[in-house]
Amino acid sequence: MATRSLTLQSAIGFSGDVPHSLLLHPTDKYIIYPLGSTVVIRSVADSSQQSFLQAHSQSVTCMAMSKDGTRLATGQIQHLGYIADAIIWDISGLERDDLSTPKLLHKLQLHKVRVQALAFSTNAKYLSSIGGCDDNNLVIWNVESGKAVCGSPASHDVATTVTWLNLSETSLVTGGANHLRVWDFDPGNRKVRPTDCNTGKEKRAYACIAVADDDSAIFVGSDSGDVLKIDTQSKRLLFNGPHGAKNRLEQGVKSIKYNPATQQVMVGSGAGQLVLLTEQLERTYAKGTEGKLEGAVTSIALDQPGEFFFAGTAASNMYLVPVENVASADIKGTSHHAQISDVAFPKGYSELFATCSSAEIRVWHSGTLQELMRIQVPNLECNCLVFPTCGTAILSGWSDGKIRSFKPQSGELKYVINEAHKLTGVGNSSGGVVPQNGVTSLCPTNDTRKLISGGADGKVRVWAVSKGQQVMLASMQEHKGPISSLVVNEDDSMCVSASADGSCIVWQLAGMMPYVRANALFAANFFKAALYGPQEAQLLTCGTDRKITYWDVTTMQAIRILDGSDVAEVNTLAISGSDEPLFVSGGADKKVCVWNYDEGAKHYEGEAHSGAVKKVVISPDERTIISVGTEGAICIWSTPVDVAKTRATGGY
Repeated sequence: MATRSLTLQSAIGFSGDVPHSLLLHPTDKYIIYPLGSTVVIRSVADSSQQSFLQAHSQSVTCMAMSKDGTRLATGQIQHLGYIADAIIWDISGLERDDLSTPKLLHKLQLHKVRVQALAFSTNAKYLSSIGGCDDNNLVIWNVESGKAVCGSPASHDVATTVTWLNLSETSLVTGGANHLRVWDFDPGNRKVRPTDCNTGKEKRAYACIAVADDDSAIFVGSDSGDVLKIDTQSKRLLFNGPHGAKNRLEQGVKSIKYNPATQQVMVGSGAGQLVLLTEQLERTYAKGTEGKLEGAVTSIALDQPGEFFFAGTAASNMYLVPVENVASADIKGTSHHAQISDVAFPKGYSELFATCSSAEIRVWHSGTLQELMRIQVPNLECNCLVFPTCGTAILSGWSDGKIRSFKPQSGELKYVINEAHKLTGVGNSSGGVVPQNGVTSLCPTNDTRKLISGGADGKVRVWAVSKGQQVMLASMQEHKGPISSLVVNEDDSMCVSASADGSCIVWQLAGMMPYVRANALFAANFFKAALYGPQEAQLLTCGTDRKITYWDVTTMQAIRILDGSDVAEVNTLAISGSDEPLFVSGGADKKVCVWNYDEGAKHYEGEAHSGAVKKVVISPDERTIISVGTEGAICIWSTPVDVAKTRATGGY
């Protein structure tokens, strides 16, 4: 049976560490930004109105849009030794408010390993591209034909940024480590000729370039925290600023934009500073001319009248900032900027879900995709989270070996189970000991009276948590490796733990002899997940062997083995509760796959992640599938029509 494409309904995330990647369409109605290997086009007024450009195989590393808003260029990174693609897209339909028409025009393939920067000429006739440190070539492309016109080594040092002049189709500027060049492009002879700018003793690593509206001056931001003003005609340094070591921007200048409406230079720093400079590059310190954002300011996207701009930060936040008062920045989008480890819905409630990444837990509204609450525990890592059946808490497992329970509405800490699991260590190359990840899995019982936890120490522990006290009822240790997954059956009599030691153990939770092993299965595999199949007669497992295996619960014999992936491990599984169940898998191949349980056949495959898929869940109403990945993306997929038909006929 042919595999169909899974429909990506919406996504939460922003690769804010990509320089100059938050773009505002000339209509001021849409913002465009990268999310892993996907490019998102989103309505400014309604964040749920999204369109996706998906043709890159690896993470997007640079973006550029033509001044008329009809063309978009994106570049990616690639494995060492391979050619990295740059793509030209037709986005002219956005002028008609049509999100469905963007299409791929050309794939440009010359740069090795990485496309570092892109820029369109003023009339979008040409596109310039710079390769990364393994390539370091400047190439000029004809946008209409998609063919290279000419190329040249960008410099003896690494080039990082490129910009065209505003009034010329034949002049562009590149900057990088210890060099700043103005290039004359001769399309007739297919040549580009560089002229080095004379900056005197000022040697810098240049990160960003802006050009005055009349091309009279070039403003260049450096990693040293200052801005240089270069005369375009003579290519000589006019002056640099802000003057004085105390006035320089902390952690370097990461983004820069010239605002012709106010004749100011807008600058973003690596420390999150937003500063408005005069044309003489002075900080005025007037009220409203400076602001502070969370994360390095990597993008500034100015609107057409020059009244406000969007700022993107490396912490994956988007801000709407009025030019007249940059101190009053309004956050318009937020997302995780590190690997997302887990995602969970409250039982029977699809309106919200929670995710955990690094030192934080976030709660999201499913309809608007807005963040409702954020819980942070500094200097730790949240490995797992789950809602109890009653929905009165958010239970989470942390890298310090503690279980923390938070109130779901306020985020207030309810209780902490200290030393829930011991921290174990493994040796590293320098002879030290690296602590492993504490609590790695959690599963509450359906009656909400008990909580089962698994840790990197290989122990499975049962806790009584029903009366405001947290008492350990049992500690079971037969696993020799970290616990990756826990699941209980409907009547809370059995629990299954999956471990990296190659075993899945069924534990007795009730009866005459509770908290002992009832059954077990073994395989040459690091098990990543285990769950019960329909009627709890079978177990479904996945792991590093790339297989999805059905096991008989009674005999613990494998009864069906599927190829979950051709190339990489399968990390996660989720199953629907309908009469004709489907299950979903995700893994290190970056794909989300939907399978028919009875047939054992893959029906759908979704590609949007640029990192490994860490967890997939099906919403309680089974209308959507949510997947999270190592690149920090939350992808929301429409449940396939097969399940929708089952739902419509009362299947569940």
